Amino acid sequence: MIKIEITGNSIPEVADKLLAIGASLRGNAIVEGARAAVNAMQVLEVAEAALADPTPAPKSAPVAEATESLRTTTETSSTPAPAALDFDTDVAPHVLAVVQKLGKPAAQEILSQFGVEKASLLDPARWPELVTALQDAI
Repeated sequence: MIKIEITGNSIPEVADKLLAIGASLRGNAIVEGARAAVNAMQVLEVAEAALADPTPAPKSAPVAEATESLRTTTETSSTPAPAALDFDTDVAPHVLAVVQKLGKPAAQEILSQFGVEKASLLDPARWPELVTALQDAI
């Protein structure tokens, strides 16, 4: 049995975290995906805090914990391969840079062009487009 606890201040926040876990698990080995999910949740919390309030976020944030080891499999997945970009290292820093340099409204305007309110809700296949748009804005 695997127990994962996800907490949030609102249903959309919890939903974002669940989507991040699902996106990071897609196409990866389960163990790698679980580790990425924990990292993604930390970055998401920082990014969401920056979008909500441009003041610096706290140094530590609560994360989900796996209480049992996960098995890996060598079987191929029928899901499409993940995007070449990693949300933690390639997408979230650009969102934060736009918020810091241009403000939250500018970041929200760019995200609205992609039909999402938060970068974590965007289909990973469109992350390269988002990163380009964010870079162009700066």
